[in-house]
Amino acid sequence: MHILRLLLAFWLMAQGVVAPAASTASIPTVVNQLVQKQDSATLTDNRRMLEQVYWPQSDQAHRVYEKALQRAAYLKDWSRARQIQFDGVLVHVRTGKIRWLGPDEVRVYGADQAQYRYHHKVGNTAESRFGIGVYHWYILAQKDGVWYIKDDDFIDPLNQDTRLKGAAAPAVIQVKPEHRRQEPLSQGAKDAIHYAERYCGAAPGCGNDNRYHPEYADYNWNGGDCTNFISQVLHAGGFPENGEWNGRYGGTPAWINATRFAQYLRRSGRATVFASGTLPSLIQPGPDGRSALDDLNPGDIIAYFETGRVVHNAIVVGFDPDGYPVVISHSADRYRVPWDLGWDRTTRYLFYHVHYPAVGANKDQASPNSTASPVMMSVGCER
Repeated sequence: MHILRLLLAFWLMAQGVVAPAASTASIPTVVNQLVQKQDSATLTDNRRMLEQVYWPQSDQAHRVYEKALQRAAYLKDWSRARQIQFDGVLVHVRTGKIRWLGPDEVRVYGADQAQYRYHHKVGNTAESRFGIGVYHWYILAQKDGVWYIKDDDFIDPLNQDTRLKGAAAPAVIQVKPEHRRQEPLSQGAKDAIHYAERYCGAAPGCGNDNRYHPEYADYNWNGGDCTNFISQVLHAGGFPENGEWNGRYGGTPAWINATRFAQYLRRSGRATVFASGTLPSLIQPGPDGRSALDDLNPGDIIAYFETGRVVHNAIVVGFDPDGYPVVISHSADRYRVPWDLGWDRTTRYLFYHVHYPAVGANKDQASPNSTASPVMMSVGCER
């Protein structure tokens, strides 16, 4: 009987006989209030506040709540290990499609654009900021005039590990900026970083009105867009397309697939792996007191391995005030995010020095022959 009443109400609403309990125009405000509360509670590990965000007595909402608790625990562990203090998060949800599922339930597509503030507890303690943009399908429901999140489908960049159970907490890292040997940037590296900053997407800090380059395919809902984006970045840095590696017609496998891209980079000689391993090995100092982490330069590429395969690629774009490397990527969209945030000591990394041309292309435009039609294949970029 309840189902019949719900179907009748939805039919009457579609016919204009019964209006939703709230107007569509009010939904963006509702989403922003809920997500700001959710992200703030996650950052501060405030369980009471988190419980107020989710629909009570719902298996779907409980699942989303449990994921939020995992994110909160990871952020707490990671910041403690890095001797970092989070100072706050400011959220804006850019809403897209809004579809009513019933008088008191609505589905919303939105980009959660979160800007985090933090500082190091030792060393240079100046405040720094980074941005993360994550694309969500929310289901919201209201009861007695109060809105809740009932379900949330998204790729989580702050889940400490989605594939390995019982993964260890992150290792402690203490950066020593005096050990960094930063090479002068070529024009190609500068152009690659400029492109990355402009087209990194929904993360606060990105340019182009927080939009991707319109002439390239978007693989966010087809395995992830990180490798497709890094290929664009390298092309903007002066590397010409060729038959094996190009972004035309959705992109060749070497352009969009994480594993094929790694194979192409090494075979083509466009980049050299100078270090690989888990986080503890990469921060281990050598005889001169320097670690592999000290050799990272802006324009270098980091590949992230889990369960024996590449699951993410990012470009190093600089350092925070205390000398910690920061990266930009897609899937999720990241702007100047600490390079290992979202990963743990079981993750394996490859550090690439990219051999940029002396004079870059400074391309803000895609190839004239490119099209946004995606290639139907697994691209292997999951976070």
